[in-house]
Amino acid sequence: MKVEKHFATLVLCLVVLWTSRFALYSCGALGDHRVEAASSWLATAAAGGFLTLFMYPLAYDVVSFLTYRLGWEASFDHLEIYPGDPPAPNARPVSLKTKLLLFYPLDLAAVIFFLLPWWTKVAYCG
Repeated sequence: MKVEKHFATLVLCLVVLWTSRFALYSCGALGDHRVEAASSWLATAAAGGFLTLFMYPLAYDVVSFLTYRLGWEASFDHLEIYPGDPPAPNARPVSLKTKLLLFYPLDLAAVIFFLLPWWTKVAYCG
């Protein structure tokens, strides 16, 4: 069911991108939010790509938790994130507790306060 979870996560990210046009960030409210790049297809693709990249780990774990709670899977199989780029061959993944207390709050803050307004401004406000 791993492929289905990745597909569902991608669909969830695309739904967030599409529904962001109806969210709190309207073009009038984002008037003071500066966008350095012009509203070209490259800026739109970059904003959407970064937003999807930052949302994907959290969305995957939400989808995985829902499949576990609905009884479709026997265990909660969260996405493993390794420290370093590239990670050492014997590196251990970041623990779920560390992700819940440190990684996800920082990830959500980046998405809500920077990437989502940037995406809305570039994609919908021209």
